[in-house]
Amino acid sequence: MNIDIKELKDSNEFLNILLQNIDTAVFIADENLQIHQFNDSFLTVFSRSRSNLMDITFGPASGCINSVRENKPCGETSACKTCILKGSLLDTLLNQETHEKESLERIFYINGTPVKKYLEFTCRPISFRNHKMILVFVHDITKIELSKKQLKQKQKQIDIDLEKAGEIQKHLLPKNLPDIPSIRVDWFFEPCLMVGGDIFHIYKENEDCISAYMLDVCGHGVSAALIAVTAKQFLDQLHAQGLAKGSPFQPEEILNALESEFPFERFDCYFTIVYVLLNVKTGEVTYGCAGHVPPLVIGRSGKFEVLNNHGTIIGLGQEPPLSQYKTRLSPGDKIILYTDGLIDYFGEKGAYPNKKNFYAVLKKAADKPADQIIEQVIKEQKRIRVNTEADDDISLLAIEYNGFKKP
Repeated sequence: MNIDIKELKDSNEFLNILLQNIDTAVFIADENLQIHQFNDSFLTVFSRSRSNLMDITFGPASGCINSVRENKPCGETSACKTCILKGSLLDTLLNQETHEKESLERIFYINGTPVKKYLEFTCRPISFRNHKMILVFVHDITKIELSKKQLKQKQKQIDIDLEKAGEIQKHLLPKNLPDIPSIRVDWFFEPCLMVGGDIFHIYKENEDCISAYMLDVCGHGVSAALIAVTAKQFLDQLHAQGLAKGSPFQPEEILNALESEFPFERFDCYFTIVYVLLNVKTGEVTYGCAGHVPPLVIGRSGKFEVLNNHGTIIGLGQEPPLSQYKTRLSPGDKIILYTDGLIDYFGEKGAYPNKKNFYAVLKKAADKPADQIIEQVIKEQKRIRVNTEADDDISLLAIEYNGFKKP
């Protein structure tokens, strides 16, 4: 059977079939805003029956709260002056301009119950037998908008939880610094999110020694922060065991214990760490580095030493075990521990001159006390930092050695 396309175009029955099978609610209104035609989707959106919906305005036809409560048609209720839909319909009619995807939030009576709906409508001018009319498409986006609101509420709660977690993490950073006349300590920390994967600490091991570490978990956010906190708890336990046995663990013992405790297969992540042990009486430093950016020693008369000896990152199953190395501080020297996030933003993110810029600032500030070094480094980094929002944690720790003085 051949189908005559012209016949279909001229067939009201066929046009009605098309209209009734459109998922979007469609209606046609005249100059008085009365509805003269609508499809079945209009009935579905507003849960209305077909009877008595012809030749009335949108308000009564849809169950608009203002029309129902005041028993008045569109244009005559107390709320019509501010109604977005009415304004769009009139503007389309008078100025023959299309209004695309306007939003309407309104309560409608659905089966006698007030229900808030979120609609998106489009008004287009049409003409039939020299009569100006309005073709209106109405999309019910209530489910979409409610889902958005639920997601926003969940995200708000997540942000609150993250903010609390961030405060908890900050409290894990050095607060009560060791009270030892031979040293001065200062630090800076800026997480890229509310919580981060950097963590560091400094311990008083005994009257002769202090230890400190800087740890950087690969990744950011909650998962990285949880690993960082777990690693800190493990290091706290090792510190407590060292106090109990009367002598601190050596850096190589610390690193290999971490390697054993944090295999990649268990935590699905890895981290870098530098761990130093300083004898405050002799100035001897023993350090171990597992894939971390190298610690620095700066001091008077332009002293600048990069402690480049290191092993690979924690989590990869080292064979042979990680080692430790030694250096010695003179009075006035400072040990600088940091994470790569600090260098990344010493200019344009990841740019080649960034490390050079960082080193240059340290060399200029080498004679200053630890707190002033931290202040100057961060001030200069923020000055030349191109990206104001960092996507990596920034950590910096300075330990100043002033030499041992007998009481």
